[in-house]
Amino acid sequence: MSLGADVTAELPKPRAAEPSGGTDWSAPEPAGRRSPRFRDTLYVRPVTTRPTTVSALTRRLIGVREDVLAWVPEERPRYTRLGLIVLNTGMIAAISLFTALTRVLDVPWMVIIPIVVFWAVVVITIDSWMIASTHGLLGSGRWLMFLPRLAMAILLGAVIAEPLVLWIFHPAIETNIDQHRRESIKHEAGLWTKCNPTDGSSTTGLAECRNHQLGNSGPAAVQATLVGLEEQRAKLNNDYTEAVRQRDEKQSFAAKECAGVKLDGTSGQEGWGPRCRQAWRVAAEYERQINLPGMKENIDAIDLRIKDLTDTLGTDRRTYQQVIEKGIADQVAAYEATFGRVDIIEQAKGLDRLSKDSHFVWAAQWLVRGLLIMVDSLPVLAKILGGSTSYDKLVNRQLRTGQSFHGLSLDYAERSVQASTQVGIDEIDDRSRRNREQHDEDLDSEIDRRAQRYAAEAF
Repeated sequence: MSLGADVTAELPKPRAAEPSGGTDWSAPEPAGRRSPRFRDTLYVRPVTTRPTTVSALTRRLIGVREDVLAWVPEERPRYTRLGLIVLNTGMIAAISLFTALTRVLDVPWMVIIPIVVFWAVVVITIDSWMIASTHGLLGSGRWLMFLPRLAMAILLGAVIAEPLVLWIFHPAIETNIDQHRRESIKHEAGLWTKCNPTDGSSTTGLAECRNHQLGNSGPAAVQATLVGLEEQRAKLNNDYTEAVRQRDEKQSFAAKECAGVKLDGTSGQEGWGPRCRQAWRVAAEYERQINLPGMKENIDAIDLRIKDLTDTLGTDRRTYQQVIEKGIADQVAAYEATFGRVDIIEQAKGLDRLSKDSHFVWAAQWLVRGLLIMVDSLPVLAKILGGSTSYDKLVNRQLRTGQSFHGLSLDYAERSVQASTQVGIDEIDDRSRRNREQHDEDLDSEIDRRAQRYAAEAF
């Protein structure tokens, strides 16, 4: 037999690791056989590690079984770093929630810490489940298992990333919010001023003033009276001017008639004749009918009332202006008080306004958001990019073997129960048979005994 054949024949079978972690090379060899010892080439597994080390705890976090991983210790750094990635994701989630809650809640930061820790534990639990549930997946079907987990990781990453994006752009957002508030207050003050003029004019017909009216009447009644008097004076003045014109025309016609001026309607004869006297009577009668002094008195009376109302209106306007200015100031102050503390919603709106005003900000905030989402999704991405590892193959084999052993165990249990049941049935049948035989023997004995007694009595 050649040396190569001897080596193949004498190689020991794999066995569990001894407490010392090595092979007992001092064990006696079988008699009559000499096998070469390969102390430097024989590869004995598994390689165990203490379960309380930091690296082992991080691997336990993502569901790694150390007894299986001991067969491929080269995979330990990979899964240790994968567990650290899950821890880092939880820390990022804690920082994100802490940033968000400090913007929303006006409470001491010590109150927020338990909530933040709980959220970190929830995120770590979800990420660790997503990783642990993929151990042992092989073949093309593993992608169908990864897709929903990746979608969940991206969604979770988007939730975690948003507060951090707002925190990164915090200075620019604060400046934009302050400027937007000032512009909003200025616009609100302009609406109240426009919809409540100090002269008391009505603005109820303006759609933008529907919710911006103080409801004060002001000097509107006096103003309306004054406008009516001015219209009336203008009409009386026009009537007075027309009456004076017609009176002057009639008097001029009478004078020309008496002077003998030849015109349409005159006689052309000079002197105080009938037609001259008639013309002056017509002029005098007309002047008496129109009552020019009475008309002038009415105009003067209206002028006096207009003057009094104008003075009154000036005083009312000054008082009304003060009331309106104070009312507008109160409304603007109330509107300004509605802003309060800057919360996360207002910060999101501020970032949206910055993005609309600047393409650079829009691109930068989406790049940052995408990076944070990718970092938050890194546990699943790392598992996907790592492919099927040796540990996955061992776990898959372990799962298939476990399933096979479970089936065999069930078969064994079923057959054991069946066999035990059959033995019990046989024992019952045998006991029943013996009982029947014993009963028959007892019956025969009793018959013989009675027969003998009857026979003795007969003789």
